[in-house]
Amino acid sequence: MVEKIVKKARLVVRDDSGVAMITVLGVIAVITVLAVGSYALASQSLHESRRVENESKAFRAANTGLDRVLASFTEESISNGTFPVTGTTPDGSYTVTIESLDPGYGEYRLTSVGVGKDGTQETVAQHFYFMNLWKMNFAGTGDQTLISGSGGLKGTSNIVGPFYMKGNLAIAANMKVLEGPLFVKGGSVSVASSGQLGSETQYIRVFCDGTVPPNDTKGGAGGVFVSQVSRSVPDITLPSISAEQLQAWATKAQAESVDNIMGPADRSTTANLESIGNDPNTYTTMQPPNSSTWARQYADTRPAGTRNACYKFIGNADGSISAPGQGSTALSIGGRTFGSWGSLTTTGTTLSGDGHYTLTNSHDDFAYDNTRKILYIEGTVFVDGPVTFTEDMYYIGNGTIVANGNITINGMLRPYGSDTPDASGNYNWIGEQNKWALGLATPGNLIVATQDNNSLGGNSALELARKASPTVAGAFYAQGVVTFQHNVLMRGSVIAGRIDSQHPNMCLVTNPLLPTYLPQSLPGVDSGLLMPGLWTRR
Repeated sequence: MVEKIVKKARLVVRDDSGVAMITVLGVIAVITVLAVGSYALASQSLHESRRVENESKAFRAANTGLDRVLASFTEESISNGTFPVTGTTPDGSYTVTIESLDPGYGEYRLTSVGVGKDGTQETVAQHFYFMNLWKMNFAGTGDQTLISGSGGLKGTSNIVGPFYMKGNLAIAANMKVLEGPLFVKGGSVSVASSGQLGSETQYIRVFCDGTVPPNDTKGGAGGVFVSQVSRSVPDITLPSISAEQLQAWATKAQAESVDNIMGPADRSTTANLESIGNDPNTYTTMQPPNSSTWARQYADTRPAGTRNACYKFIGNADGSISAPGQGSTALSIGGRTFGSWGSLTTTGTTLSGDGHYTLTNSHDDFAYDNTRKILYIEGTVFVDGPVTFTEDMYYIGNGTIVANGNITINGMLRPYGSDTPDASGNYNWIGEQNKWALGLATPGNLIVATQDNNSLGGNSALELARKASPTVAGAFYAQGVVTFQHNVLMRGSVIAGRIDSQHPNMCLVTNPLLPTYLPQSLPGVDSGLLMPGLWTRR
């Protein structure tokens, strides 16, 4: 009996050992499967991590290329063979190409292809606008930047050329907006029964995030002629004049009062005839270009010791300036001769000198001939206070008057020869070919109070608008309001916080050539405005 029990126990033990073996083998199998699976997952995760890292490096290279091109972009870079742009980064290399989405309207798309060091490629694209402010008329601060009466420009007024504004544009009866493009940010466009947007011969491109009326020929009495409406309107911010910028221009004006920039017709440098030994005080006593036998007059009529010795700086004797818009040293131009000038023989113009210069085609950087009503200007003139042009006058040269106060124009102000048409009837050919341009800049307001009989109002002919003799012409900037009080034809560019037309028959006509010979010392003159749009990763 005992032996039977022992044998049975041994059988049970043998049976248990078999189960244990199977269990052990099962556990080993599970562990093996888990190990293999974990290895596969880890390997896949590592591969995925490397792929993501390589894509990130290629993306960073592409994005770096995009940022570099945007930071240095100019319109000239399109025409001078800059593109495609290539470069390298620690992450790889990039190639950037450009596409003009709408030639003439400043709309572009950059595409940057980044290549990582392992060959991985990533592509990013940036849609953007790039505009030169001085190719347009611009009103860009506040909710309604084009004001006149209860709304819109008054009847028989024209806007010819690129125009940007904020708020609603009401094109009243007999008013015309021609050529374009037209930018209306934060508002809508309306056209009265005899108003006109675009023309039958030249449809206009409109950028407006509000409503725009549909095309309507109206049988020739006004009408709407729009080639395309874009709902994406760049939000352009008016460049401001800071205290630091004013100081830079004031310093520049003082330096130019004793340098070699005399203002010959080609604006190259000549022997210094403005001072002796870079001493601005000698400006009054030296007879250019001879010995000290004649005293030139300053534009600033205050007595010596009160005025600054630098004749292009009208302000404190010590050269300090006031806070933006707070200058109190007033300057009136007109009714009195100051400075000196030589004889001039250039395109369409022959003028005698004042009898003191023996050099031809040269003049002081800032002078006024009260007999012939001609303002001579080159470079930068700084006035720490308001400036008033008291009478009708012409200008010769290429320069800017920066006024740290309001600017008032009480007469015609345009390039010499603007009343002499060429064979085709163009009244602006002399100023254009000689590259004469007057810049006016103020952190305050600019008032054009000139009384004129502008005959262009209501005329839709672009050719006539471009060729007409202007009331005032140049490049005008006011951080505040530019006000046109009467029948004025403004030719060139007005950049302002707001534009206020207080009378019918006011016309704004851009000069397409102006940006090619724009005077210095104007806000935004050194670079265009870049407004990013849609960014995509492909």
